[in-house]
Amino acid sequence: MKYLLALLAGAGCLFGFDYHGCALAPDNLHGWVVCIDTVLILNTSDGGQSWQVQSTPNGSNKFYDVTCVDELQAWTSGDLGQVLHTDNGGLDWIVQPITLSKNATRIQFLDVNYGWVVGGDGTIGRTTDGGNYWDPNFTPYFRAEYYGLWFIDQYEGWIVAGLPDSLLNGQGYIDHSTDGGINWDSLYQSTGYQDFFDVRFFDNQNGIVIGGDESNYLPVIWKTTNGGLNWSAVAAPANTYYLRALDFAGNCGWAVGRFGSIIHSANAGNSWAFQTNPATTTLFDVDFSDSLHGIACGQNIILYTTDGGQTWNQSAVEENNSREPDGRFFLQAYPNPARRRIEFKLNPGKVHSAERIELKIYDISGRLIRSFTLCPMPSALCWNGTDQSRRPVPAGVYLVRLSNAGNTAQIKLTLLK
Repeated sequence: MKYLLALLAGAGCLFGFDYHGCALAPDNLHGWVVCIDTVLILNTSDGGQSWQVQSTPNGSNKFYDVTCVDELQAWTSGDLGQVLHTDNGGLDWIVQPITLSKNATRIQFLDVNYGWVVGGDGTIGRTTDGGNYWDPNFTPYFRAEYYGLWFIDQYEGWIVAGLPDSLLNGQGYIDHSTDGGINWDSLYQSTGYQDFFDVRFFDNQNGIVIGGDESNYLPVIWKTTNGGLNWSAVAAPANTYYLRALDFAGNCGWAVGRFGSIIHSANAGNSWAFQTNPATTTLFDVDFSDSLHGIACGQNIILYTTDGGQTWNQSAVEENNSREPDGRFFLQAYPNPARRRIEFKLNPGKVHSAERIELKIYDISGRLIRSFTLCPMPSALCWNGTDQSRRPVPAGVYLVRLSNAGNTAQIKLTLLK
């Protein structure tokens, strides 16, 4: 069987960043994209055609998601449960007080007051005053790594969980609350390799959940007509892979995922069709302001459409891709996906070329698998998937770390057999 390499999360690269969350305002023009591999918020005022970097406060963490209620009010969620808020279109971002035990992976606001954020270890935050105060809550499912949420009003909502590229079973959860997110009941927990990453409900009975199967990268699309008590599978189009995000504008919906997958539904998720687009890497998020205007983002790419996805265009990003904003060196595995031969792109940033730099590869248990000493530091390095004794490593999750005395950059990889 072929080997595929999937980059999960990283720390920038020579030619782009991992854009992980996006939001487009109701005016179809203003929006934001945030990065998971560096502290970076981008803003658009032309519907996603071009993007500019916005300033972030000191102490900001890397971002998973962003949401907005209009062109002025927006919130981000990120590492260590941090939430940032702007009420002036991103001219100023303010850190909001919130305590979560793990990363905040998805955020939703109904209006300027009511909002929720979900994260790992079964945690969820809830605010009724725009985030001036966040109430931390815990579901009974401490193993759940929540990646998706959707509330239809102040009281009733659903959250879903998965763990990307974990190669573990039983990670998929679908949970339901009727009291604004204070208490949660389990609707479903997978026993296999199904992961759930996003959810949308049209009312308190009809909803859609999307995700993927870890064992084969196939997509998961489930539909319910009784509030989530029962689910039925919906067929995905050919060439669709492991889905990561979902959005609807009325009955029109879009889901995005691995290897540039974008699919579209015109009938509230009952059937789906593939949409051609320029992406070949994983798309992490999608957001539509109406049935025509939308944006999507992923590894090294931002897309926009003005015709409901019949045509997806690649955005122009005004940023210096030769280094991270703070000047640190960093790396990325390329291409993605790849076969057994893996090329690491390396950028020394402000590091002196004569300094001793090491690239080390660890397995999921933390055991060192392979190490390279780089002096002087090259711009690229190839690894053929073998350990220090030149034996092929097994399928699994690996951590790659590039470091010297004062700098560290790392990425996660999953090698599937």
